Amino acid sequence: MVKNLRRVIAAELALHKHNKVNRQGVVSANAQTYHIIENVLPAEVYQGLLAAVDELHSTAVRENSHWRKGQALGGHELKQSAAAPWLDYFSSQPFIEKLRSATGIKTLSLVPEVDTNRLSLLFYDEPPAADESGDGTDWHMDGSIYLGARWAGILTLIENTNDRTSKLELQPHGEVTKISKTNLNNSLVLFQGDHVLHRVRSLIGGERRVVMSLLFSDWPVRTLNPWLRRYQAQVNLAFYGSSQA
Repeated sequence: MVKNLRRVIAAELALHKHNKVNRQGVVSANAQTYHIIENVLPAEVYQGLLAAVDELHSTAVRENSHWRKGQALGGHELKQSAAAPWLDYFSSQPFIEKLRSATGIKTLSLVPEVDTNRLSLLFYDEPPAADESGDGTDWHMDGSIYLGARWAGILTLIENTNDRTSKLELQPHGEVTKISKTNLNNSLVLFQGDHVLHRVRSLIGGERRVVMSLLFSDWPVRTLNPWLRRYQAQVNLAFYGSSQA
């Protein structure tokens, strides 16, 4: 018990420091790896989610801020939606084992269900007028409220764009990395978003992008730090219209 308490205290202190300095570019050189897992969902699950997309678009919350420009549906709302029948697969042993095998992280797991960021749906649309920019996000790094390593997963459902590469771009080790659109649909991009700069380039006329955002950790224990939890609540409110977990 004492050993575990020491581990928790050390992790809390490290997490607090990390959230203060990562936006200044102080990140771990060992956290720059990313993985692309193709055909990550069985065909019936992928097609089921696609069928739910159009219905869910009208219920998503729009956000236009320095955080992002686009629409989103949080995990709590997603569980009550047309996508609900397909969500259990993300907690299944075959799915989790596929990710553990691809990453080599034996304890990688989805974060607790109470966290609305565990599974969410993000919509990026074309600009509403010719003189405006479409949805996207600028270069940024995420915060973290988990004591273990935090892994963001972006599962592409639809990427109908004019580019040869994904609108999602990463900067591992400070070098811009473009992701090929070949086999991008039904592929999961896994990266440590609190250590790697990333962005979504703005969409232009006639383009559409829909992704599921997933959140994993190798030790999915949430911090007790009230300041970090409050900041995450603000992000949730901006993204999903609710500050709930």
